[in-house]
Amino acid sequence: MNASYTTHCALISIILLILAAGCVGPETVQPISPSPSLEPVAVDVSSQVTGACTTVTITQTDGTEITLPCHPERIIVTNSNAAEMMIAIGAGDKIVGVTQSTTNVSYIMEKIPQAENIGDWQIPNVEKILALHPDIVIVYASSKPKNMDQLTSANITLVYLDCFRLTTLAHDARALGTLTGHKNEAEVYARLVEDTVADVTAKVKTIPEDSYPAVYSESYMDYTAAGRGSGSDELLTLAGGRNIAEDVASSSAKISTEWVVARQPSYIFKVISSGNSKPFPETHATLVNRTGWDTISAVKNDRVYLFANDVQYGPRAYIGLVYTAQLLHPDDFRDLHPRAMLDEYASRYVSGTNRTGMVYP
Repeated sequence: MNASYTTHCALISIILLILAAGCVGPETVQPISPSPSLEPVAVDVSSQVTGACTTVTITQTDGTEITLPCHPERIIVTNSNAAEMMIAIGAGDKIVGVTQSTTNVSYIMEKIPQAENIGDWQIPNVEKILALHPDIVIVYASSKPKNMDQLTSANITLVYLDCFRLTTLAHDARALGTLTGHKNEAEVYARLVEDTVADVTAKVKTIPEDSYPAVYSESYMDYTAAGRGSGSDELLTLAGGRNIAEDVASSSAKISTEWVVARQPSYIFKVISSGNSKPFPETHATLVNRTGWDTISAVKNDRVYLFANDVQYGPRAYIGLVYTAQLLHPDDFRDLHPRAMLDEYASRYVSGTNRTGMVYP
């Protein structure tokens, strides 16, 4: 009997054993008892495995849900705040397109050099979007694109996330984390926001309401008051201020210089757009020298402040809350250090965001 024959027979025997094992009936198989040291695993209902993909469901800023067949890998962001937040949670490598306004922000673009310009955020270029083959396009929920019909007709999947209002910041971060597969990083950031808001509001509750100073909060455009429901109003209220435009019907209303003088605010805040090239000292001087404003308490007591929009809206708005609370109630918020918080954000999340001043003077 030669060696090859012996080998051949041995192989046949092994095959027969495997076949026999496969014919064992289910009633003869003993169940395996779970190890007592193992804890039950919680199932994440936001995602389910389907074939080679993992479906993902999030609640958008407007409260509606959206379910995607897979975690998106190619994302266009028409919202610069969402772009910054994606970088902050470690998902910047998924961004393939941004709008013109975002390309002007160096601390964002230096992290996503692969992102291409798709035009104006209000009317993004449909052809450029399609050429990038995105899985989704993230847009503002509160200010949807003006060419919505074109976008939907082109079968472009839109996801509505604001990522700029303090009151929805933690929610939107968690949604982005689920969407991009960076849930843990997003959760750490979201809790930082929530803890900061909780610390500020807890202190504010100990301050008598009749001590809340009256504030005129002006938006980007001159003589435009931030009314009830605006992002600035929400931040101001949480910080223990009383908005003199709280009775204005619109969240953004045109007012007159006489209107401000008549209401005699103790503080005046103005938000400055990141696209404004005029130096803060020059803008501040123009503001305090408006006709008749020398009679306003805020001007007479040097309580007129400019805020960069980066700390009024967007991922750093929680730091803007601390700045505001400290200006309104300096004795109660001496132990909080917003500049140090800004440095920590730059070190931990998005470098370069502390290069310039956020509040003047």
